[in-house]
Amino acid sequence: MAKTLGVHIVADLYGCDPELLKSAEKMAEVFEGAVKYANLNKLSAYYHQFEPYGATGVVVISESHLSFHTWPEHGYVAIDVYTCGAHENAFKAFDYIVDKLKPERVEKDVHFRGVVNEEEEVTFCASVG
Repeated sequence: MAKTLGVHIVADLYGCDPELLKSAEKMAEVFEGAVKYANLNKLSAYYHQFEPYGATGVVVISESHLSFHTWPEHGYVAIDVYTCGAHENAFKAFDYIVDKLKPERVEKDVHFRGVVNEEEEVTFCASVG
């Protein structure tokens, strides 16, 4: 089976609690928790509070990154989870984030990046979808 070097989960979460999305501090708690829960290796993080509300942030991990950008007035957050580590850890981090933000609707795309042996079929994780 072909090997992929990374998995990149790109998602739109709708119907989230606006009070949570308004706060960079609250969003940081969610993303820091996801890093710990998925056994990822944090290198640094940056969070920014917009005025009058809204937040953006990124956690740089040795495996790559997790990021978010919120629109509380729409109950919407865009997130990325990208790791070149074990694919299951990316899905654990993503599931943790979804569990904490409790969206009404999730739209996600999963990209397996860096196929290093294209002659063989790529095997996808069971948790995709």
